[in-house]
Amino acid sequence: MRLGILGGTFDPIHLGHLRIAVTAMQEAQLHELLLLPDGDPPHKQPLTDGADRLRMARLAVAGCPGFSVSDMELRRQGTTYTVDTLVELLNQDPGRELYYIIGADTLKLFPTWKTAGKVAGLCRMLVAPRPGSDLDEIRWFQRKLFADYGLVSMLLSEPGPDISSTAIRQMVRAGEDISALVPRAVADYIKDKGLYLPD
Repeated sequence: MRLGILGGTFDPIHLGHLRIAVTAMQEAQLHELLLLPDGDPPHKQPLTDGADRLRMARLAVAGCPGFSVSDMELRRQGTTYTVDTLVELLNQDPGRELYYIIGADTLKLFPTWKTAGKVAGLCRMLVAPRPGSDLDEIRWFQRKLFADYGLVSMLLSEPGPDISSTAIRQMVRAGEDISALVPRAVADYIKDKGLYLPD
């Protein structure tokens, strides 16, 4: 069983995340796709409470076949590392093949990851290009990481829409409409809860 994993702060989750997830599902022929809101990631600090980010992720994929959301990383104490998540998922079901979905910019940071070599042995990577990415440069990094760490990776054919959670938060603070950038249920949740508004 091929399980795709898309982690992130999801602060908030948006249509770019979902487009990448759907592309990964199709191109890697995944059986299931798991969204994992970050708890305390080493590279980025979430602004919004984990319970809200978890709820928005669940609203975003409600009714999407094969998609699910886990609070695994939110429940873990201390800094959350990918390697710990992969080990936990394999302990739950050793028969799974794990496919970890990352952006091309994150691929370049892979050598800085905790136990990068162990991560490479636990999963394959599905790499989502950014709009305007240099695909030849990404492929060069893929070859280098395979040579250095044994990391097997696949470059997805379609970049996600050019949407950022930072820009969405700024739009909310400015009173602008975000309904074209996030699922309707997520837009409603942000409005109802008053998320991202100035203090």
